[in-house]
Amino acid sequence: MSSNIRINKICEFCGNDFIAQTIKTRFCSQKCGSKSYKARKRDMTNDVPEETSEGMRSYDLEVLKKQDFFTVMQCCEIFGISRRTIFRMIARNDLDIVKLGRRTLISKESISSLFVVQKPVAEDDENKTIDFDLDGCYTIAQAQAAYNISQSGLYLIMKKYDIKKITSGKYTYVQKKDLDVYLKGIDHE
Repeated sequence: MSSNIRINKICEFCGNDFIAQTIKTRFCSQKCGSKSYKARKRDMTNDVPEETSEGMRSYDLEVLKKQDFFTVMQCCEIFGISRRTIFRMIARNDLDIVKLGRRTLISKESISSLFVVQKPVAEDDENKTIDFDLDGCYTIAQAQAAYNISQSGLYLIMKKYDIKKITSGKYTYVQKKDLDVYLKGIDHE
């Protein structure tokens, strides 16, 4: 149902003159109405006080120092991570927890252990070098032919029994005595 009313108005957003067909019309077009709405919403979010926009409660440090256990939500707010991340850390056993009914509490010691920097342990050069006598070794291809085993099967056995290998140039060598222990008993067809 259209109206025969024609009212000259000024757009509240852009300030242009237009002819309105109802007395409630405030904007000259849909575009000006949308832009005005977005500007109002933007102003509303900018008016929010700074404490609530951070999304984190300010905890008194003295109170936190006295607590031995923290809830999951306290950890989320203190560290600025999600609940899901906390529960992933619990599943990986990175955090020690105590369950009281449905409530999950995290110990202060397990949180502080996350921030301990561990220095890498330097291995001695003596442990790194393995003395291989290449006369007493098979190449991977020779071992496959000798034991009639596939390459993936050979590597699986080497991994399973922690058989050492050494790469020299383009060949990978494995000691015959190590392979003999595990592969002599296999029936080769």
